[in-house]
Amino acid sequence: MRIRFFQRWLKKNQAEGSDEVDTPQAGEFCNVETLLRPFLTVLVLVVLLVVSCLVVVLSAFEYRTLFNHHQELIQQRDELQVEWGQLLLEQSAWSANNRVEQQAARKLGMKVPEVNQIEIIRNER
Repeated sequence: MRIRFFQRWLKKNQAEGSDEVDTPQAGEFCNVETLLRPFLTVLVLVVLLVVSCLVVVLSAFEYRTLFNHHQELIQQRDELQVEWGQLLLEQSAWSANNRVEQQAARKLGMKVPEVNQIEIIRNER
């Protein structure tokens, strides 16, 4: 709107051949559209700024929440890894040769054969 006004004003002054600069009338600038447009522009920019700030705050909150959850999962992984190591040690203790031999002798009455009791059988096919 202002551009059209100034274009008409310049054409008018150029047509008259005057080099003086006339001040525009105050009533010409005071219409509602001329006053409302900058206000709406500033209002839209402020709303966009507030929305942008809220998105930044929300993303920071989400990052912190996810980071805390990640730390909990890392701690849980470490605890499970320690438990896995303990279970491997327990398994190796239960399957040790001397323990198996002791259980066989005690529960089943088995014993290690003497050298003269051992026979080697060959598969002759």
